[in-house]
Amino acid sequence: MRRLTLAFCACLSLSPALAMAGGPAAPLSVSAGSAARLALSAPVRDIVVGDPSVADVSLVNERTLVVLGKKAGATTVLAFDAQGRPLAERDIVVSAISGQAVVVQRGVAASTYACGDRCSLLSASETK
Repeated sequence: MRRLTLAFCACLSLSPALAMAGGPAAPLSVSAGSAARLALSAPVRDIVVGDPSVADVSLVNERTLVVLGKKAGATTVLAFDAQGRPLAERDIVVSAISGQAVVVQRGVAASTYACGDRCSLLSASETK
């Protein structure tokens, strides 16, 4: 019985760590010239944007970020608390066209599709 109790306590102490190690969040999609809100679970101290030419981040308050799409591409936003612990790691995908469009990013190649009842290719390019 004592071993069962110890095993149960060990599982409870690991459960927050396992929850934090869950699967990565889905990419945040935003159009160039548009903004999207990113809510955090704790106050943020440091923010890092992988490619500032693709997206920019503004701090609304200590738990809310606004991601602004600047040009088509993909980048990552990282947020850390005062102790340096990660609060968020989100991939950001910025599309050039707003509305009924889908951008498929394959490595450096991007294809833009206009979608209604069916999707048709609008453009294909390599981003650098």
